[in-house]
Amino acid sequence: MKKKNNNSNLFWWILGILFIIYIGYLMALESGYYQSKVAQKTLLTEEKIEEFEQDIKEGKELDIKDYVIDDYKDYSSPLSKAGQQISLGVENFITKGIGKFVSVVSKLFT
Repeated sequence: MKKKNNNSNLFWWILGILFIIYIGYLMALESGYYQSKVAQKTLLTEEKIEEFEQDIKEGKELDIKDYVIDDYKDYSSPLSKAGQQISLGVENFITKGIGKFVSVVSKLFT
């Protein structure tokens, strides 16, 4: 009797979940969900421009905070911040290492 490999089952489950996520994104793209979100932001911007122009005509005191919509969302987590710090550390190490290597090689040939 053959035993089924649990790793194989796990692979197919992960592949199936990724496929379902892909289909969901594809449906959202094809249905125009993203385009409607962009169009909605554009409409809000046009409304704020008209409000700004109206306030200028009326001579009201203007403040940029009244017209700019700040919808920045910070999706970072401690893990992503740690990954970024590690990445910067590796980049600096490699950059300095290559710089020292080039200076040593240039001293050898000069």
